[in-house]
Amino acid sequence: MNKKYFNTFIIIGLLVILLELFNHSNTVNDTIINSSKLWFYNIIPSLFPMYIIIDLLINYDILSYLKFILKPISKLFKININSSIIFILSMLSGFPSNSKYISTYLDNDSISLNEANKILMFTHFSNPLFIINSIGINFLHNKLMGIIILISHYLTNIIIGLINRNYISTLNSNNDYKNKKNSFVTTLTNSIYNTIKILFLLYGIITIFMIITTIINVNFHLNPILKTMISGLLEITTGIFYTSNLNINVIYKASIITFFLSFGGISIHMQVFSILNKYKLNYLNYLRIRLIHAIISSSLVFVILQLKNVI
Repeated sequence: MNKKYFNTFIIIGLLVILLELFNHSNTVNDTIINSSKLWFYNIIPSLFPMYIIIDLLINYDILSYLKFILKPISKLFKININSSIIFILSMLSGFPSNSKYISTYLDNDSISLNEANKILMFTHFSNPLFIINSIGINFLHNKLMGIIILISHYLTNIIIGLINRNYISTLNSNNDYKNKKNSFVTTLTNSIYNTIKILFLLYGIITIFMIITTIINVNFHLNPILKTMISGLLEITTGIFYTSNLNINVIYKASIITFFLSFGGISIHMQVFSILNKYKLNYLNYLRIRLIHAIISSSLVFVILQLKNVI
C-alpha cells in the first residue's frame, strides 16, 4: 500500500476513534476500567515476578546447569542451547514472555536474528494456569476441557517446531550466553526497570484494543457469532468471554476458544513485536504460522472432544 494512502487511512481511523471517545465516553471509561483491572489483577501478578526471576536466572547463567536437559530439545528442533531455554521458559510463563526472552538473548548476542525468527515460530504458548483455570474452569466450567485445550495448544507448537526444524539449523552454534557479570543489585534493578517498562507497554496495547473492540460493538449491530469472531481476532480475552456466552454446543465453544488462543489476537501480536521492535524480525512469517497454529490446534480439540463423546 502506498505510504501516503496508508497514513491517510491511519489518520481517518484515529479521528473516528477520537470522535467515538466523546460520543460513548461512559462506555469507553468502563472499558478502560475493565482493562485496568485485567492488567492489575491478572497480568501483573503472573508476569511481574516471573519476568524478574527468569531475568535473574538468565543473567546468572542458568544454562550451565541445564545443558544436559536442554540437549534433547536442541537436537529435536535443530536449535542451539540458548534457543532451547527460550522454548522451556516460554512454556512455563506464556506469551508474550517468549518475546521478552528472545529480546534478552538478542541483546547479549547469544542468538542470531535467524535463530530468533525460528524460535519465535513455535514458542507461542499461552500460560498453562490461564488455560486450565480461566478457560477450563471459569469460562467452560469443565477442567478436563481446559486440559484438552492445553495439550492441543502445546502439541501444535511442537508440531510446528518439527515441521520447521530445517528452517535454519543452529544445533552446532557456539554463541553461548554472555554474562555481563554485574553486581546482584545492579542486575536486580535493571530487571525490575525493564519489567515495569514492558508491563506498562502491555497495559497500553491491551487497553487500546479493548477500546477498539468496544467501539465496534456499540456502533455495529453484529450478530453474536460475528461479534465474537471480530473481538477474538483483535483481543483474545474479550473473544473468549463472548465465546463462552454463545448459545452453541460446548465442543464448538472449546474449538473457537482454542483458535483464538493459538492465533493470539492482533493485540498479542503487537505486544510481541513491540518488545522486539528494534530487531528486523519477519512478522508475515509469524502471522502465517499463527494461523496454521490456530487451525491445527482447534481442529485437534474438535476431533478429541468428538471422539470422547463417541467413546
